[in-house]
Amino acid sequence: MSVKTTGESVSSRRQDWLLVAGVFALTAFVFWPAARWLATMAFAREQLTQSFIIVAAAGAWIVYEKRASLRFDPKLSTVTIAWLFASYLFAAGAVGWGVPWLIMVGLVAVAGGLVDFFFGRVAFRRTLPLQAVFAVLILCVLLFPVLDWPLRQMAGVNAARFLKFLGLAPELTVIIEGNLPKLLLRVGRQLFLVATECNGFGLISSSLLLGLIRLLYRDARAPWFFVFLPLCIAVGFVFNLLRIAVIVLLAPRFPDHYYVLHEMAGFGALYAGLGAVWLLTCGRADKSAAPAHPLGPRRGQAKSADS
Repeated sequence: MSVKTTGESVSSRRQDWLLVAGVFALTAFVFWPAARWLATMAFAREQLTQSFIIVAAAGAWIVYEKRASLRFDPKLSTVTIAWLFASYLFAAGAVGWGVPWLIMVGLVAVAGGLVDFFFGRVAFRRTLPLQAVFAVLILCVLLFPVLDWPLRQMAGVNAARFLKFLGLAPELTVIIEGNLPKLLLRVGRQLFLVATECNGFGLISSSLLLGLIRLLYRDARAPWFFVFLPLCIAVGFVFNLLRIAVIVLLAPRFPDHYYVLHEMAGFGALYAGLGAVWLLTCGRADKSAAPAHPLGPRRGQAKSADS
């Protein structure tokens, strides 16, 4: 039987930490451009910034609430290595096959590896819902340029129908300016541009993410996701239509304060929509009468139900 001396133990630990530093340096080198692009895109558009803030706030809230069950214990386990290795495979696929979005899948795998490294396997399992929400956030960022124009068309057409129902005579016109289409909504003497900010993507994505967080946090049954998530998307779409209608109806009354009206209507629709989603997902959709939360039980009790 061999016994390691103190010097050998210190040297071994030093080698282990050098290995860890090397692995994370390589990971940072590979995924820093993707992470920087994701952050740039998320904060370049107000709609995506709202979604990012919701995800960050939800993560901070859940981690704070379950802080007693989290233990900071950095350790390079086989699970950590497996997740990081998977992330490298996705990155290689993105380059080799010319499929850029695979690098974003690798970024989700990196997040999983980091959680397992810093907090262990138990925390990794309990934070899987948050990692799923992070993946959906990335999907929203990737889909934004694809869905911008279709959502603007839908918002303009349905807003015109709603305004017509209210007794007005709206007119929709599409013009081409600089090879880019623009959607104009005329109501009386007022002319409104249905711009990117009017597409409702922020409300829709924020409602979707909040609903997903609520359902995952409450450990809802799978069928409830197919029921509630489309409803959350519908809530975002409807409140965006209400926002457009409020702006159109009140703009003639406040001609010198259009920007303030625009911002107030936007924030009002956002928070009202998120409040509706919160209330919508308050019903019982749990797997059992008293399910365990994804981040583990509260202190002093084995299980708890979200009320």
